[in-house]
Amino acid sequence: MPATYKDIRRLTGLSLATISKYYNGGNVLGPNRELIEKAAAQLDYQVNNVARGLRSRRSMTVGVILDELASTFNTTIVSRIEERLREAGYGTIICDSRQDAASQTDVMRFLVGKMVDGIVVVPVDDDDTFLAPARARGVPVVAVDRLVRGTDSVVIDNRTAIASAVSLLGTVGHRTIGLLAGPDTTYTMRERRAGFRDAVQRRTGVAPRSELTAPEHISIEGGYAGLRRLMRLSAPPTAVVCANYDLTLGATVALNELEPGSRPALVGFDNLELARLIRPRPTLVTQPVEDLAMEAAELLLQRLAGEGPDAPVTVMLDTTLLVGHESTYELRSTPST
Repeated sequence: MPATYKDIRRLTGLSLATISKYYNGGNVLGPNRELIEKAAAQLDYQVNNVARGLRSRRSMTVGVILDELASTFNTTIVSRIEERLREAGYGTIICDSRQDAASQTDVMRFLVGKMVDGIVVVPVDDDDTFLAPARARGVPVVAVDRLVRGTDSVVIDNRTAIASAVSLLGTVGHRTIGLLAGPDTTYTMRERRAGFRDAVQRRTGVAPRSELTAPEHISIEGGYAGLRRLMRLSAPPTAVVCANYDLTLGATVALNELEPGSRPALVGFDNLELARLIRPRPTLVTQPVEDLAMEAAELLLQRLAGEGPDAPVTVMLDTTLLVGHESTYELRSTPST
């Protein structure tokens, strides 16, 4: 027969109220906590989360919806969120919407049907209709990396992130700068493209040519094809800014296939691991991915505790420009095709 609070009380001499307080996350004196843990180990006591959920009307689980599981950004996000939620006593159900809006809607319905207490989501696009099941049930949702209307969101300052790269390149003399970014269907790409255009216009007095900012497919292949396309222009850029890690990786591969004298300067985006592998060390805009995850987890825990303002909260974090070897961003002769 499974052990109960009464069995722990028999071994420890503590009150049922103290034991219950410990297992429900309350503050318990250190000596009492040690007694409870020792007794639980001796009795092989297991928390009955189903019974707890019935009493508290909580499942003690949180859903995490990723737009694509197979990405360094998302795996870091989910790892840190899961770690923090586990510390707070919550289990995690992870779902991959595979960059598909219909799948995103399906997994949202699935999670709400599983009676999760809250949801963290990296949305596929700007359409917030997939949130309807959660909103109807009053399930708190926190969006990460996308600003979602009427929903708590944790994002970076995307415009300033890209502007910092343009500023560095402009300081060393670049005036024709290209951008590798995805289409404007997502908040991040739209903001980064706007930040690029504004920064170029402030520095040069004219907007960048449309062919220098044409949208690319957000993938390694898209970055590779995008850089090759830019360098085939009649007036190719002397520098290129990448707005995403996969685009950076693909552009780097294409860059290495060019003759040394025809390579543009390159500022990449994200992933410090890349800086450790490539020589000369690349220049990168880095975003605080772990901080994004932790802010999202803390914001959701705050909502689950019934705390925080009534209106949705937006947390905006700063990025860092990691300046690499001078050769990666310096102005050289205009590249030849």
